[in-house]
Amino acid sequence: MLASNTFIIVDDEKYFTFSNDDMPQNIGFYAFGKEDAPDNVKFKTKEKYPKKVLGWLALSAKGISTPYIGSTKGPAITADIYVNKCLRKLRSFIEEYHAGDEYIFWPDLASSHYANKTTRWFHEQNIKFVPKQDNPPNVPQARPIEDFWSILAGKVYEGGWEAKTELQLKRRIYQKIKEIDMNVVQHMMMSIRTRLRKIEDKGPFSLV
Repeated sequence: MLASNTFIIVDDEKYFTFSNDDMPQNIGFYAFGKEDAPDNVKFKTKEKYPKKVLGWLALSAKGISTPYIGSTKGPAITADIYVNKCLRKLRSFIEEYHAGDEYIFWPDLASSHYANKTTRWFHEQNIKFVPKQDNPPNVPQARPIEDFWSILAGKVYEGGWEAKTELQLKRRIYQKIKEIDMNVVQHMMMSIRTRLRKIEDKGPFSLV
């Protein structure tokens, strides 16, 4: 059981595509018939492997870390990228916001998050983290960072916005992160204990 004065820090990755056609508000075009749809909708093709960038950041009740927004080629983040690009920013975030605090870092169960290279780095840097065997699987409802990504994606693709270049998309993500209300982030992070208790008492579907 965590002490009430222990801060919980979470992190996560999200992939952003140039147009994010998988966003609910960006899908579909309503017309009475196919002939009513504009050509750019009628003949639009969907790429099998759409261009995308990787976004990573960490959150706590005290703030948001410096994000990592980078190019990506594979379907999942590697341990090398996670340690060298993301966790260095986590360490800086902890040093800036949680020096002297009691805290615990709670990653999700992605393979790169518990790779040997990653856990070795945690121990070398004295990062207090949730051991893999104690990390509950399949509880995204308990992790407010999922809500954060939804808010951010809504801002990035607001009004059907689309990126023309990778640089344009990266700049847009950085800008929209700055626009997120910190009070909302703090409220999200302070709800973690309540969410976890509810899942423990009533099961994961109690948060649906």
